[in-house]
Amino acid sequence: MIIAWILSIIFSFSGLIFYLERMNALELIHLNTQAQTQEHFIQAEKIVLACQFDLLLGTHLDHPDCDFYFLENNYWLISNLNKPQIEVLVFFDSELGMVKRLNWRQVFD
Repeated sequence: MIIAWILSIIFSFSGLIFYLERMNALELIHLNTQAQTQEHFIQAEKIVLACQFDLLLGTHLDHPDCDFYFLENNYWLISNLNKPQIEVLVFFDSELGMVKRLNWRQVFD
């Protein structure tokens, strides 16, 4: 009887250790994925900022990483071409030489 009780405790602890190792591996995968996603999002934001600057300089037609859509009354929609895709609505004031970001969103497929 005592041997069965000791064996059940040993099996319970081994199951607990297996569960903790599995949870630790999943947490490492989660942290790695989150870091990669944040890095890609920062790169996409830098590309969109470069596109806004190109719109200000007037060289937006030559930018290979972004799409520019003229909406109306100096409103432009700028989106990058790689993933994660970000769309930005900007107001371009050519008299003051200023681009003001009004809105942004992440585009999902």
